Amino acid sequence: MEKKPFARYGQPEEAGIPSGALVRYLKALERQRVCMHSLLILRHGRIAYEANWAPMHSTDLHRMYSVSKSFVSVAIGLLASEGKISLDDPVVKYFPEYAGEGLHPYTRKATVREMLKMSSLFDDQPYDGAKDDAWIPCFFRTKPQHASGGVFCYDTMATVLCTAIVERVSGQKILNYLRPRFLDPIGFSEDAWCVETPEGVSWAGSGILCSARDLAKFANVCMRRGEYEGEQLLPREYMEEATSYQISNLVNKRTFQSGYGYQFWMLPEHGFGCLGMGGQLAFCFPERDLVFVTTADTQELGDRQYAAGHLFYDVVLPEIADEALSVCPEDARALAELTGRLRLQTAPGEADHAVRRAVEGRVYRMDENPLGWKWISFAFDKAKREGCLHYENARGEKEINFGFGEPAFGEFPETHYSGKRIGEPLGRGYRYAASAGWDAPGTLTVCCNIVDDYLGLVKMNFAFGGDCVTMYADKIAEWFLDDYAGTATGHIARM
Repeated sequence: MEKKPFARYGQPEEAGIPSGALVRYLKALERQRVCMHSLLILRHGRIAYEANWAPMHSTDLHRMYSVSKSFVSVAIGLLASEGKISLDDPVVKYFPEYAGEGLHPYTRKATVREMLKMSSLFDDQPYDGAKDDAWIPCFFRTKPQHASGGVFCYDTMATVLCTAIVERVSGQKILNYLRPRFLDPIGFSEDAWCVETPEGVSWAGSGILCSARDLAKFANVCMRRGEYEGEQLLPREYMEEATSYQISNLVNKRTFQSGYGYQFWMLPEHGFGCLGMGGQLAFCFPERDLVFVTTADTQELGDRQYAAGHLFYDVVLPEIADEALSVCPEDARALAELTGRLRLQTAPGEADHAVRRAVEGRVYRMDENPLGWKWISFAFDKAKREGCLHYENARGEKEINFGFGEPAFGEFPETHYSGKRIGEPLGRGYRYAASAGWDAPGTLTVCCNIVDDYLGLVKMNFAFGGDCVTMYADKIAEWFLDDYAGTATGHIARM
């Protein structure tokens, strides 16, 4: 049972949100193939609308990626309010082991405040994912690309340092430090956790896993500048600073360019919020007492990965009223029907094709290829609208089951990808949801969505002709699935 669940409105109109706008919004997400998981809209601290794309649910733990950064900001603010740190302290004060004579003058001067507002020393993070066995030394040993404090350059290293400061000063993991002061009082999930960096620091620049409802609770308190049910859980002055414009980000490759606070993004329409890779979003609009939260995996969309947020601005936000609205029965029915049939996005295409009969059960021996695949074979169950890709790579024989129109679920057949700590294998396959579809010429597309502690996607096209198959695989994931990208050609094995 969820701790401290939100109260709910009976209809979105009670919160000033027209059902018709939500219908148009959901249809726009579908047209643009935005791979959604959950959506919540809060008004005046109550749920005005909630949607889940089955089997995903807003109470499931979900990787929040860079939304995690805002939790770090809150922890730094709490430490500062307790007098344990100062935002104007040089970062190296908390890492004396790197304070020797060889330290670059720019690095020696860089402050906690500068890290919070992403005005660090580098254009991008100086560590290299799982290839570096420790990330913090990379900050102190890498020559700065520019002085800190002046310009915005999005650098997760800055957040890694702030997290390490929290954990060194408090003597606790960051979520444990936040629990009694903030998270437990608002009913945050007890089993929420954070992926660790290779050296064991919480990777709160990207690694917090909590539920969509947890994120909505977090955002709702941040929007109120740290107040919850009449109690000031977070330092108000700091929260006002953190969620206000601190630095320009106009020269910014990312989507919103309205400014940046302390690990919070400034947004149009006097909003602020948290943005995480793949469509993890929490938008706060204090003047409207409104919170908008999504979880998703939109990494495939690249520059459009925050499409759910942009569509909300375009379709829903302009129609939200300050007062309750009358309910249009037709719109209410349409919204209820649409909400009830939301499902995790599947591969486009048809469930069957004439090519299937020529392909089924055949073994294709593959030419030498960058994926290291030796052979592939397909099995299909037309009645169940399911199929299975069998193959062998350098690590042995594998299979991926997929559905047509509905995903099939399983564990991805690789166990060497990172688990609780970056670089340390999980020891099991990530959970997946896989689907497939045939296009008109008879090409089969298989989409395997990773829906686990890490999110990602493998897309594979198989084009058949005569005794030949040519495949093209691509992966959209951070630091894993690299061995599932490339092309290969094979021919039917002759017995």
